Amino acid sequence: MVLIATSVPLRSVANQFLGALAVNIITLGHGAVIGWVSPALLYLQSTGAHLTTGPVTIEQASWIGSTLCIGGLIGATVFGALADRCGKRLGLQLIAIPQLGFLLCVLQGTNVYHIYLGRVLAGIGGGGILRAIPMYIADIADFRLRGMLGSLLVISLNLGTLGGFILGSYLRYGTVPLVMLAAPVLFLAATSLLPETPYCLLRQNRNEKAERSLMFYRGIRGHFQKTSYFNREFEQLKKLVQVERDSADDNRVTWTDFSEVLPQKIRNVGSTISILTIAGSSFIVLKLFPTLMEQIDVYGTMWVLALICALATFFIIFVIPETKGKNLTVVKEPVKQSASS
Repeated sequence: MVLIATSVPLRSVANQFLGALAVNIITLGHGAVIGWVSPALLYLQSTGAHLTTGPVTIEQASWIGSTLCIGGLIGATVFGALADRCGKRLGLQLIAIPQLGFLLCVLQGTNVYHIYLGRVLAGIGGGGILRAIPMYIADIADFRLRGMLGSLLVISLNLGTLGGFILGSYLRYGTVPLVMLAAPVLFLAATSLLPETPYCLLRQNRNEKAERSLMFYRGIRGHFQKTSYFNREFEQLKKLVQVERDSADDNRVTWTDFSEVLPQKIRNVGSTISILTIAGSSFIVLKLFPTLMEQIDVYGTMWVLALICALATFFIIFVIPETKGKNLTVVKEPVKQSASS
């Protein structure tokens, strides 16, 4: 069954945006963590730094930058599994723990190794954000709004990074984490008001709560307001969950599952691989960047990065299929047809 695109009711748009904004509060906080590094290093490398290990060296500074990505490798795997097993909402809320751990390390840390630990914890939270928030958005979003809601993650991350630069530049080193504390606290408060996603509730055989959850995210206040479009969408969601159960024995992942655009049975694996690739690549870039700057200067370094971006752009334009405006439960069908032809 394919859903026919019509206009999206304003109340439905509002509730989906509220949900997306609520979960991305933690993304703002993580962006601030990323932006915090540059102004913080100015203090940590100075002779007035409070660290017992002395001012941070260039080598130590490169580790402070790159250890974030080591945590990302852990967080992408752990929080992807937690979101699948515990539900999207609880899996997201647990991301606040490593972010709070980072703030504690900055506040109480007395040597550079405490800063390393804090950055690993921040990376764990960041990996969880990049892994779990897209899963949540995919669960709640009307396919006509999926791209717009998904873009809030990148917007929030960049705004948070800008905020981290500003806070670190104008506030004392010890004051910044106290301000940053607002993000995880507000995030936990806001997400506690959201229902679990319909897909997760259906997987738990809580069909009545799943229907009420979908009603919330579609802006439907009572059963009398349910439209035929809503009923078709909910029935399709139930069928999807039932198909997954029926095909559990035939759910083995093979290499051929990857000419398609993340079919349901490999969506978790595929998304995890994507985040691990991002974290691993970021670690390599951050660790090698000072060496590249020294060996081939800023011009050579920028040309290397530009070449990589150009190759990636070519691949995306000419190889990756377009999924805009398509329902995730049927998006793989045309890809299969084109592959067979």
